Amino acid sequence: MRWLLYIVAGLLVACNNSAIKPFEDANQTKRLSGEESRLWHAAGELDHSLEVSDNLYADHKLQDYVQQVMDKLYPEYKGSILVRVLDSPSLNAFALPNGSIYMNTGLLARLDNEAQMATVLAHEGVHFIRKHGWQQRRNVESYNVLSMGITIATGIPMIGELMAASSIYGFSRDLEREADADGYNRLLNAGYDVSQAAITFQYLLAEVEALKIEEPYFFSSHPDLVERIDSFTELSTSMPGRQGYTGQTAYQKMVSGLRLKMLEDYLAIGKYQSVLLMLTVNSDVNRYPPEARFYLGEAYRLRGEDGDSERAEKAYQFAVTHAPHFVASYRALGIHHMKAKQTQKAEKMFSKYLRLAPDAPDRAYIENYRASLNRN
Repeated sequence: MRWLLYIVAGLLVACNNSAIKPFEDANQTKRLSGEESRLWHAAGELDHSLEVSDNLYADHKLQDYVQQVMDKLYPEYKGSILVRVLDSPSLNAFALPNGSIYMNTGLLARLDNEAQMATVLAHEGVHFIRKHGWQQRRNVESYNVLSMGITIATGIPMIGELMAASSIYGFSRDLEREADADGYNRLLNAGYDVSQAAITFQYLLAEVEALKIEEPYFFSSHPDLVERIDSFTELSTSMPGRQGYTGQTAYQKMVSGLRLKMLEDYLAIGKYQSVLLMLTVNSDVNRYPPEARFYLGEAYRLRGEDGDSERAEKAYQFAVTHAPHFVASYRALGIHHMKAKQTQKAEKMFSKYLRLAPDAPDRAYIENYRASLNRN
């Protein structure tokens, strides 16, 4: 169905889209046709459902930061393009036809700097001002895609009509390349380092391939990611930009806590492969806070291959040394030493854990561990 959508949209775009004019400024977003207005209403209902269902990431500083970058890219649409951070580990971002842009926490946690985030926001912003959703909805409205539905967050469905008008499944090749080109110019005009554009999608492609992600979303699709890389590489060759702003320091500060949350969330659902990839394969582990080594140790423990016990111990020890305030590392290292029958080392870690976390909810269990060590 995904490729049927692309084929149909590609065949019909020339005859159906000639009458659709993009927004020229924010004032035009207030003057809509009847059909388009109904589509905006459906998008607004989805916005409301996500807001009241606790699916948005509750970090106002991060939310404001992402919105400020969007306003920098689209200053004339300030107040009309609203970005929301969706609490989801999926590698995704999407635009609704009413100017709502959603970025998943999973995507933000993987990007390396502000210029990369701006690449995604600039691309999605074009989908809105160029009315790509409205174009696609008209192109495919007589096809079965309108009866399809997906769930984009816990308990929140997106009906087929709205899905066809959003960017969650991607658009036709022509519309996506238009979003690439216009988005690239937005990056240039805002002073960003445009060399980061292709790098953004190269990084995501490496993760999609390594983890064999098959989610049918735009940023998890191998063909679309390759197309984005090729498109931005071509743009940077034909329209090279000057050395611009990367914003790595500011970005790292904003997503530091989010990255730890993503690691914790992945381990909670058993996706230790994702943690191993994020901290060993495609990323320099040093760009993560030192507490991340605790999660690396947990991932090795869960995988349990030859040598993983030693790797886990090394990771826990690093976290204890470089993030002494992070109490979970002491507990994990204590259990590790206990299983290895290293009584004195285990007792030392358990004692430090309880001293730093006297109200720990598992205090009774740790006391039982200590008692068993003394008996032995």
